Amino acid sequence: MAIGDWQKRVLGGAKGLMNQLGMPIAIDFGCSSLKLLQVQGGDAPTLVAAACLPTPDDLVHDHSKRLAFQIEALPKLVKSCGFKTRRAVCAIPSSQSFVRHMQFSVEPGVSLAALVKTALGQQLGCDPSALVLRHIEVGQVGRTNKTEVICMAAARDLVGKLMNAMKAAKLEPVGMHMECTAAIKPFDAITRREEDANLTSVYLDMGAGTTNLMIAHGRNLVFTKNLPIGGRDLDAAAAKQLKVELAEARSERLKLTEVVQVAPPPPAAAVATEPKPVESGFALLAAGLRKSETRATATLEDRRQGQPAPGLSEDLTQHSRREFQGPRINLGETVEMLTDEIAGCLRYHEAVFPERRVNRAIFMGGESRHLGLAQHIARTLRLPAQVADPMAGVARTGKEATPGVDFRQPQPGWAMVLGLCMSPTDL
Repeated sequence: MAIGDWQKRVLGGAKGLMNQLGMPIAIDFGCSSLKLLQVQGGDAPTLVAAACLPTPDDLVHDHSKRLAFQIEALPKLVKSCGFKTRRAVCAIPSSQSFVRHMQFSVEPGVSLAALVKTALGQQLGCDPSALVLRHIEVGQVGRTNKTEVICMAAARDLVGKLMNAMKAAKLEPVGMHMECTAAIKPFDAITRREEDANLTSVYLDMGAGTTNLMIAHGRNLVFTKNLPIGGRDLDAAAAKQLKVELAEARSERLKLTEVVQVAPPPPAAAVATEPKPVESGFALLAAGLRKSETRATATLEDRRQGQPAPGLSEDLTQHSRREFQGPRINLGETVEMLTDEIAGCLRYHEAVFPERRVNRAIFMGGESRHLGLAQHIARTLRLPAQVADPMAGVARTGKEATPGVDFRQPQPGWAMVLGLCMSPTDL
């Protein structure tokens, strides 16, 4: 039997077994909320059930108390939905995991896993046996004899706590993944052609507490970093300027069409086709994603001819600046810190892979619903950019149990948890 045929049989058998057992419930112990999701597999996933429990404001930045709150709430949240399996996967919260890029000279007979184990133990100043370790071998660095490796670690106690939390909710743990690997999984559908291996994408998962940045060559993750700036930092800056509480500051901040106040440019000469004006943020996102949903039956090749794939907005950089609207606040300092961090990541990638230019940026995460923020970052990066809502490609009847979430609205914050549903069940 040819190797290709053998692989097809194995993968086909695994897919059949997955359909028989049912795809697992995905659990995201996120900063802003606890999310649960189950979909039914197939070329067009179907929603089974989902649930969302917001995090109280006073727990958002207290990782220990927030996780304790979510673990206590998990059993009741599981019971509130019509999930069709007891199998579950979860993500290790990025705020409580460690990810570092390292380069190793791998000698014959030396295990890369052993090198990673020793290096991470030294980096974290602890016994490696107290850690759960994983690594991704990215590849050779230029013409050197060194190998670029993404090294990942989490405290064994934390992993045990998450395992026990799932068991206490009468679930069977079958998988546990880092957020960075799960977040890009939903985009396999738009990077499935052979030539897509040459496509280099930067993914920005903008959350309440942090921003996860991933760079992929085709489907392969080659860089990731958790940036310590999120929506709550922008809320804090707005609250300080407006002299109001965080909740009110967030409401006002989301009204901004531009997050940085700049002098208007001089009038430009008329051209045949002018850029589209920016609508209010959430309305523009919803409209763009609705357009993409109507093209859901189009072939991938058709979508490559200037049409965004289902679940992706139109290019954010194709809209002109609009006169500043919203409260008179300027988030320039905080946003500049974020864009500087992103630029540093892109420079690192360019140094390791000088032949691989980043082709596009894809925004996801709850904070990407703020179009003014996403557009500013896209313009700063000078990259074609889109906001992604992979849940737009999940079929639903509207009768499914979905307490705490409305899938009639764009939900880019559910990209990572959908990726968990699609991730290996390797426990």
